[in-house]
Amino acid sequence: MKEICVLSGKGGAGKTSIVASIAILLANRSIVACDCDVDAPNLALLLGNPNKIYCEKISASEKAFILSGRCRSYKKCLKTCRFNAISWDDEISKPEIKRFLCEGCGTCAYTCPSNAIEIRPTDTGKVCLSKSDYGFSIVTGQLKLGETGSGKIVDAVRRKASEVARVEDAELILLDSAAGIGCPVISSVKATDHVIIVAEANMVALNDFRRALQLVRHFEIPHSIIINKWDINKDVTKKIESFAGESDIPILGKIPYTITFIEALTNLTPAVLYDPRLEKLFKIILNNLRGVI
Repeated sequence: MKEICVLSGKGGAGKTSIVASIAILLANRSIVACDCDVDAPNLALLLGNPNKIYCEKISASEKAFILSGRCRSYKKCLKTCRFNAISWDDEISKPEIKRFLCEGCGTCAYTCPSNAIEIRPTDTGKVCLSKSDYGFSIVTGQLKLGETGSGKIVDAVRRKASEVARVEDAELILLDSAAGIGCPVISSVKATDHVIIVAEANMVALNDFRRALQLVRHFEIPHSIIINKWDINKDVTKKIESFAGESDIPILGKIPYTITFIEALTNLTPAVLYDPRLEKLFKIILNNLRGVI
């Protein structure tokens, strides 16, 4: 079983649309699609928004809780919280935890003279399993609004995807990473078998592509490139191709800018199904991918 992660250094590069189209072309084989963008998961939407089979809650962070019965109103916790997450309630003469500011560091609990503060795990997100209309399973994660721990939610998503893949005897787990190089991307990339970097043909995307490449190289993971919207700035495309040649990075294919690619997204349909002309292009990309993994 292989794990292939598709990422991009910036948002809007077409990463999720590319993942959806690759998944469709591999649907006749045993695969599991995995959405690792837990802040804004939309891979399932692009695959027709299939009904969820089940969801399970995930605790990826901790927060402080006041045990009001023990509190002796020393106010020491107010001075020790560096995140300004504790305020004073004059009506009850007790401290109050501001949930969205608390980082769960535990300093307040450690310094409280009356042991009136506990650090507890919190419900920070969920992991869901769905079955697409195309025959393969989709695992998604969702981080709750205002919560932290996106990297841990991604870890849980990948564990669930591996469990499903083992049960279904899947040949491939296809990971759709979040954009950028932050915690959820690191959790998506680490220990995968191959990374596909989607590079968009503009100067901003070129700089973000280089940052993403540094991340992948840090983990020493084999990688390749897909250039999306290659014809909107052919000079940048030439720079990417030249850099790839000098660095011995395979280019799996180049996708031109086409309005049908955008229309497919707005109609919640994979591009290869919305525009059959793109199917030939994505089959070339898949053949090139098989040649490098």
